[in-house]
Amino acid sequence: MPRAEFFHDALADNAALLPLRAESLLIRDAHDRAVVACHRLDVQEYERRGHCRLEVEPEPRPSNYMYWGGEDHDRLYTAWEQVVRKVIWGEVTLQVVQLEWETSCGPGLRSWVIADSVEQAEAFILDVERKTHHPGESILVFAGGRWRRNHRLYEATQSASFEDLVLADNLKETIRRDFHQFLESEDRYRRLGIAWRRGALLVGPPGNGKTHCVRALVKELNVPSLYVQSVRHMRYTDEEMWQSVFEKARGHCPCVLVLEDLDALINDENRSFFLNQLDGFERNHGLIVLATTNHPHRIDPAIINRPSRFDRKYHFPLPTHDERQEYLGQWQHQLAGEANWTAEEIAPVVANTNGFSFAYLKELIVSSIMSWMAEPSMNFADVLLEQSGLLQRQMRTETEEQ
Repeated sequence: MPRAEFFHDALADNAALLPLRAESLLIRDAHDRAVVACHRLDVQEYERRGHCRLEVEPEPRPSNYMYWGGEDHDRLYTAWEQVVRKVIWGEVTLQVVQLEWETSCGPGLRSWVIADSVEQAEAFILDVERKTHHPGESILVFAGGRWRRNHRLYEATQSASFEDLVLADNLKETIRRDFHQFLESEDRYRRLGIAWRRGALLVGPPGNGKTHCVRALVKELNVPSLYVQSVRHMRYTDEEMWQSVFEKARGHCPCVLVLEDLDALINDENRSFFLNQLDGFERNHGLIVLATTNHPHRIDPAIINRPSRFDRKYHFPLPTHDERQEYLGQWQHQLAGEANWTAEEIAPVVANTNGFSFAYLKELIVSSIMSWMAEPSMNFADVLLEQSGLLQRQMRTETEEQ
């Protein structure tokens, strides 16, 4: 039989020894309490949902750092690396030890629960995993081979609205109706023997509302949302990453899986596996895939042209004259009192912005406001025309560089 030190001696200086050594130290100091290891346990999310109360133990001194949430979330946040927390769970008090370390393949993570018994520790772990499985008020983001909850992206999604989106030919109503009807029709799909899954590809040049539409739709559908940022990893293959993505999504169905800039996520090496996951032998019951692309010509026809993969293609072209008129009209209504911009002064600006995306139209408004605030004696409509000329030249420069 191997002796007690076998694993420690066999692994020597390998990074895998670190959690073994940590567990040995915990067992040594546990004073007959049970020590149960698990992958990183999201006790902060568990507390956020009201299932326990946490207190950070002062000893051993925790390792944490503060970071700024950015302009949209102007406050300091705390990130914990090494920490021991006391957990008040109903009438039970236990401890959770979190350890994080760097490896050549990314961060190593481990948690240990210290409780009065193994049964108590396992019951706690199981309840945490069950209660935090659903994303809750967050979006699950996949990058670096890991899923992370992103509360700020969820908040940005909750502020999105179809009311702020200008689209042609009743496209807003069509998109909303398609997906609401889909979610309400599970029984009908089942009776007809049709796979209850949906895929949509949003196509068009950048800055014309694809991302805003996705966010507004995710908000309205009110089902778990998963967002794939990257499938690149220095150790694991793209195929392994895609498998992790679809396995996670299937565990949350019905849900929305967002693949932004699909052309950047799919390549010759992973295309076949991606297709098998999307509509091959795997069951994707209740899965909604929303993909966007600025460059449809870069996507293999086997993906973009086969209906069972993306049932719908919604086009987001540059805004027409009438759409620019509607969009600028919304801004005119908002700015009329402050900048004395009249409805009659919209038409020349609309005529001078042919070829502008919605993003460029918004930049026109913002840059004009800044220029006008510097010289408030100027007529705001004149400032708009001047700035539109500057942006026209900028657009031509960008086109020439491409």
